[in-house]
Amino acid sequence: MKKFKEIQNSIKPLLLSLCLILTGCGAASLAQESTFESAYENVEEEEPVNIYTSSASAVIEAVSEESQAMALYLPDRNENRVFSYDGTTVINDRYGSAMSVIQLQPGDIAEITYNNELEKLGSITLSGDAWSYEGITKYNLNAGNDSATIGEESFNMGSNVLVFSEGRPIDTGEIIHQDILSFHGKGSNVMSITVDKGHGYLELKNSEALLGGWVEVGQTVISQIAEDMLITVPEGEYTVRLTAEKVDVTRDVTIERNKVTELDLGDIEIPEPDDGVVIFEITPESAKVYVDDKSVKTTYPLRLPLGLHKVTAEAEGYDSLSEYIKVETETITVKMDLEKAKAVETVSGNSISSSTATGSGRVTIEAPADVSVYQDNLYMGIAPVTYDKTAGDHTITLRKAGYITRSHDIVVTDDGRDVTYAFPDLEPENGRNTVSGNFISGNPTDDKNRNQNQTTGNNNNNNNNTVSGNSVSGNSLTDSQNLDSNGENSGNGDSGNGNTDNTGAGSSNIDDTNRIDGSSRDSNT
Repeated sequence: MKKFKEIQNSIKPLLLSLCLILTGCGAASLAQESTFESAYENVEEEEPVNIYTSSASAVIEAVSEESQAMALYLPDRNENRVFSYDGTTVINDRYGSAMSVIQLQPGDIAEITYNNELEKLGSITLSGDAWSYEGITKYNLNAGNDSATIGEESFNMGSNVLVFSEGRPIDTGEIIHQDILSFHGKGSNVMSITVDKGHGYLELKNSEALLGGWVEVGQTVISQIAEDMLITVPEGEYTVRLTAEKVDVTRDVTIERNKVTELDLGDIEIPEPDDGVVIFEITPESAKVYVDDKSVKTTYPLRLPLGLHKVTAEAEGYDSLSEYIKVETETITVKMDLEKAKAVETVSGNSISSSTATGSGRVTIEAPADVSVYQDNLYMGIAPVTYDKTAGDHTITLRKAGYITRSHDIVVTDDGRDVTYAFPDLEPENGRNTVSGNFISGNPTDDKNRNQNQTTGNNNNNNNNTVSGNSVSGNSLTDSQNLDSNGENSGNGDSGNGNTDNTGAGSSNIDDTNRIDGSSRDSNT
């Protein structure tokens, strides 16, 4: 027992030493851990660096999901830019709610942030300051006066306004009064226009038996049937009614935007006629024509009872001409060329010339060349073509095989002057959509030139010119910018009341490099 106590007393100091050693090591370990935590807590977290330091207002021109690129126009800087985007790009609507890139539409106005060097978008938010008017049918676009009227409100519309049809950019001059539009802008400025509902064309094939009759396209178009017509119609589905002597038939058609729909009338059974069709080709075109001493209009083919008829043509400054024609069941063409009246000799040897009226002036469609020209659905000839002026609002349609048919509204004034129009070249039917003339590819590039490259070809055709006495009233797009004698823009023009007052000098040549697309040039007769 005594020996056990001795062993126990010798072990106690060892155990005590061991406890002290263990206790000291634990304290040091806890102190070191506390020091590390304290040092970590005193280090501040670094904020991420914002690389999108540039901002601007922008109008969306096009979005390519495939190449993750977006074409934008920056109106405040008058720049066209193409930026890349990715999954980190923040896209919000005007209320700050997230939206997808496919919801962005050409013509939308947005506020953007971007990195100028990387040409990458950081965020794009539809502008809360922008306004939109959609489905507008009552409007007036005055490109020459940089103004637009929407309903009863007036807005500024600069030359940089963007216009879109089916997602592709078009020229303002391609809008006609039949189109339905949406307007987008800020304050009193129109920044973009979208064509909600455009127009197409109806061509009547094998219509010879119906010449002089009438065609009704729904409740939209009513016109007398003439040779080689190309009828401008708002896009949509219609029932076409065709009426003539003892004929009253209907056909269903679908008119697509910027496309020509052919309607073949060769299957219509025509009863034995009691009259015949007469087509008049009178020179000068301003001559008055009388059939059996009754005044008639020769703009369209005329139906006359079978048999003999007396035709008389008169024009101031010309000798009158009369002749008899025989109307049969087959269509006939009457050509009459009046000769200018000769001066009257007096006894003293002095001559007294017949007084000649200044006339109503002439219209020349100069460009693009080699296209078929129609005014208010009637064929006028192959450009360059010249015909008599008819005061009022008119729709000029340009057509060529292999190219997209285009129409332009013009306003012709009754001022006795000759006027020449030069319109943009037609685009090939297989042309690709572009943004500012450049394709959006996988590598975005800058583009500060908003003009589109267009191509024309050759098309030879000989046709006689005719005169249209038909006018279309309604909303008109006018451009009163004139060309001076050097073919340059003189900037003089005023069409605030919807009429164009052209007073440019009378040079007959337009330098292509100085051409104002869609503008007109007057000269004194």
